[in-house]
Order: sequence, then structure tokens, then C-alpha cells
Amino acid sequence: MRLIIVEDDLLTAEVIRDSINWSMFGIHEVSMAHNVIGAQKLFEEKVPDIVICDIEMPKGTGIDLIKWARSNDYKSEFIFLTCHENFEFASTALDYNAISYITKPFNIDKTEMAILKAVEKIKKESYLHRYSEYGQHWVDNKRLMIENFCRELLFFSIPAEEEIVLEEILRRKIPLSIDASYYLVLISVVKSENQTIVLDDKTFEYALKKILSEVLIDEFDLGYAVHYVTERNHNVAIVIQDKYSVEEIKEKCISLIEKYEKYLKCSATCYIGSKSTITLLGKNRVELEEIDQNNIIFRSKVFFQGEKNSLTLNAQYSIDTVLLNSMLEKRDKLNIVNYIKKELELLVAKNNLDVSVMRSIHQDFMQIIYTFLYKREIQAHKLFSDKISQKLNFSADNSIFDMMKWVHFIITRTIDYAEEAEKSQSIIEKSKKYIHDNFNENITKNDVAAKVFLTPDYVAKLFKAEVGIAIKEYINQCRIERAKELLISTNTSISIIASEVGFDNFSYFSTIFKKLTGLSPYSYRKKDEK
Repeated sequence: MRLIIVEDDLLTAEVIRDSINWSMFGIHEVSMAHNVIGAQKLFEEKVPDIVICDIEMPKGTGIDLIKWARSNDYKSEFIFLTCHENFEFASTALDYNAISYITKPFNIDKTEMAILKAVEKIKKESYLHRYSEYGQHWVDNKRLMIENFCRELLFFSIPAEEEIVLEEILRRKIPLSIDASYYLVLISVVKSENQTIVLDDKTFEYALKKILSEVLIDEFDLGYAVHYVTERNHNVAIVIQDKYSVEEIKEKCISLIEKYEKYLKCSATCYIGSKSTITLLGKNRVELEEIDQNNIIFRSKVFFQGEKNSLTLNAQYSIDTVLLNSMLEKRDKLNIVNYIKKELELLVAKNNLDVSVMRSIHQDFMQIIYTFLYKREIQAHKLFSDKISQKLNFSADNSIFDMMKWVHFIITRTIDYAEEAEKSQSIIEKSKKYIHDNFNENITKNDVAAKVFLTPDYVAKLFKAEVGIAIKEYINQCRIERAKELLISTNTSISIIASEVGFDNFSYFSTIFKKLTGLSPYSYRKKDEK
């Protein structure tokens, strides 16, 4: 394959050229151009398979180059580099079928992933081109039919009864046998462990299965691999016919784990099911998932179904709630985080950390937080109702990384807000701002309290002490002040003004207006006209 680098900065172009092992991707010719005109000359000499192109260049942009290439029917795959995450640039690049869009500074891992994606697309298109339209349709549908069959079998959409399974095999013409033996291999990647390269689920699925096809199964057998996503994991379950020994499968799994780490920067764990009939594969999947769910410590390894290991510990453990309460009262964030971290490390060193222990730590720690907030009349369910809090809380039991991320977040938010709540002036200013922004709505002291995460009675007491009037009175004052402005500056009817400033009852509006101004709304307007 041929690749060209189009970059106006000579040093950057040379860094890209010299930092990547091109032969690993099957690329044997790499050329450079420093502007659009130079790139066009390289195209005319020999059309490149892949173009790595800067977008912002003098004398023509990367967008200009891809437009020119597409107008000349060149099919080269474009990978764009840019200093700015500009949606307009990205949108235009996608419109012209660019395959990747990477922000600077130059990152080898991201660039290699983009090149791998481009190479695989070129190979796939070349492969499909070799087949007739009918042949392509048959190959694609055969793989899809096999994958759908495996998915339905593993998740019990097809009942695990020999006669029914056989009937489905024959009806769909699936090349599997009811009499043969099979292994089920479960590959598990905990989502939070995929941190370095951030990909959407579909792209990550493609990368998982592509590397899998090259290591564990032949490309034509990819239909036997079923990818599915849980709240915790990316999983791939593979049905392998009994043509490999268990040791061969293990060796391939070890190689797979290494490649996932190298190319996707993620930790994969493999579980090899016991040899069984096809009707037992769904049951094996459930058992392998249960083993994985309990595996907090031993990632990036290979396990066998039924082997004696330390994944099911049923350990007993409790955090020191007295000590943590004491540190929380002292607002000692760092020592709280370090305490949890050291306890987890100690549990790992003793092989005593499993999912039940993680849940115990999670629940006990949350109870300490709730008790602390309750004493200060801070509403925990309001303070932690945002999506980030909920996501971190939900994932906390998945891994040590997730637990520490959650602990750091929850303790920081708790202590910071408790300190802010103790400064009544800050709470009152937030409350007043909320009222000023929303007085034209049907707001109450409960809405104000929710905004500052405190109980309504506590906020009402603070507000009265600081401002001198009740929240309801302050809301009415804001409404009447706005009504006075509208009466003077517009010809809008008084009833409409009443509605616009938040009163749904005209009579009540008039009563409050007169109470606060000494005049009726009509008299106030007339007085101003004079």
C-alpha cells in the first residue's frame, strides 16, 4: 500500500513518518507533501491508498484536497489532523468520506488506530470487490445468519432442547452439528479499563472483533462471535468447534489479551468454558459471566470453567466507620481517599477482594456520607441526582479504579458542599439568584430548597434570618418590581402583566401590588402618566 503525509510543518511531517512502523500495516511506500499542490502532484504520479492530511494549511486546506480527490474519483482513505475540534470541519470531512479526524498534538496510538481502521476498510472493500454481487450477498448473509443463530442460542431465544436446536440448524442451514462438542470462550473488557483510547460502542465492537478474527478464529468464522454490551462490560462470546485443544485455545487467548493491550490499550480477561454439547452453551455463558462478575482482581488472565480458583471468595470485611466518620467531620478528604485506597490494596494483597466486599465497602461508605449530610439538613438525593453522580455510583463496584474514582468524587462533593452550606451568605445568594431568574414561574420555598440541596424548613429559616422576610414575600417583591416596570414601559393589559410576572390570579395580584406600593396597578400606571 502507498501512503502520503500532507503537512505544512516539515518537523511534524517527519515525526509522523519516522514514528510509525508502516510495514506492520502493510504500507511499503510513504511520501510527503507540504501543501495541496504538492499532494495533487503525488496523486497524479500514483494514487495513494491512504492520506494523512493536516486541515489548516496555507495555499489550500485539507478539505480542499479531499474535495479535489473526490471530484476526480480517487478513493483514497483520508485521515485528518487538526489543532481545533471544529464541528464544521469534521462534518465536511465526513461528508467526503474521510475515515478519521484526529486533533493535535500528534498521538502515535490514535494515529495507528486510524491507520488500522483505514487498512481494514481497504482490505474489506478489496475482498468484496473480488466476489460477484450474488457471492457477496451470500457471504454477508451467511455470516449474519450464523451470528443471529449463536446469539439466540446463547441467550435462550432458542430453547436449549436438542430437537428444537436441531430443527433450527437444519432450517437455517447452519454449519453446526447437534452431535459435535464445542467450547464457549467469553472475552470480557470492563468499560472503565478502556481509558486511553476512547471509542464509541460500535467502533470498539469492530476493533474487538477484528483483532479477535486475526488471533482466535478465521475471518470466515467471525459469525460465531457474538458481541454484547452490559452496564459494566464489553463482552464477546465465541462458539468454537472442537478442532482445537484446550491448550491451543488458551495460547490464542493469551495472544489476544496481549494484542488488545497493545492496540486498544484495554485489559481483556478470557474465560474458557468446558467442552459441551451445543445445547449447553447458553448455560455455560451464564456461568462464565458469573465468574467474571466476581472477578475484581485478576484481570488480563485466562480462566477455565469449573477450575478451582480464588475468584469466589465470599470474604467478610467491614470498613472502619468510626475512623471515617471522624475524618469526615474534620473535612480530611486526602486521608479518607488514602484510607480506602490502602484498604483495597491490602485486600488485593491477601486475595480477599471480591464483588461482595466491594458492595459492602460501597454501601457502608454511602451510609457514612448520608448520615453526615442528614445532620446538616442537606438533601443527599438532590445533591447526587445528576448524571455524573449516578453513573459513578452505579459503576463503583466494577473495579478498584471505578471505586476510587467514585470515592474521590463523592467525598469531594460532600465536603465542598457542606462547607458552602455552612456559609449562609452563599446559600442565600444562590437562593435569591434562583428567585430572580424564576419568579415568573410558579415557584415555592420547596423549589428554592431543591436548588441549594437543603431541606425547605432549613432554607426558610436561613433566608428569614439573613434577608428579614420570608421566601414567599421575597418572591412577591420580585414579581411586583417587574410588574411596575411593565406598567410604566408598556401598554400591555394589567391582567396579562399579572400573568407574565407569575400571578395566576388577577385579584391576588392586585391585592399584593397595593399592599407593597400603596396603589392599585391601574392607579400606579395613571400616576406615572401624569
